[in-house]
Amino acid sequence: MHNGETICITKSEEVLKILGKKYTLLIIGILGNNTEMSFNDIKKSVGCPRSNLLSMRLKEMEYTGIIKRKVMNSRPVSVKYSLTSSGNELRENLIPLFKWIEYNCYANL
Repeated sequence: MHNGETICITKSEEVLKILGKKYTLLIIGILGNNTEMSFNDIKKSVGCPRSNLLSMRLKEMEYTGIIKRKVMNSRPVSVKYSLTSSGNELRENLIPLFKWIEYNCYANL
């Protein structure tokens, strides 16, 4: 049933492109379950075999304001990633989608 609400996706196009890319939704979910994570921890959790692909995805997500990257003042230098407030808000709005997928797609397996 369509409620007649019009949605303009033109302004959201860049974010929608990133959300559709491999590992993006997994990264949002994983970072939402943790406060901060290192690159290697994200890589292990997501199961991404290629560091360059994960690095590119994290840069795209940082550029769009979904995640933030923090360089830790330690020896050796380490980097931690976390969701921004916008990223957390996005994650909260994705939860109904994940529930819908779980209910509708896995029911027939």
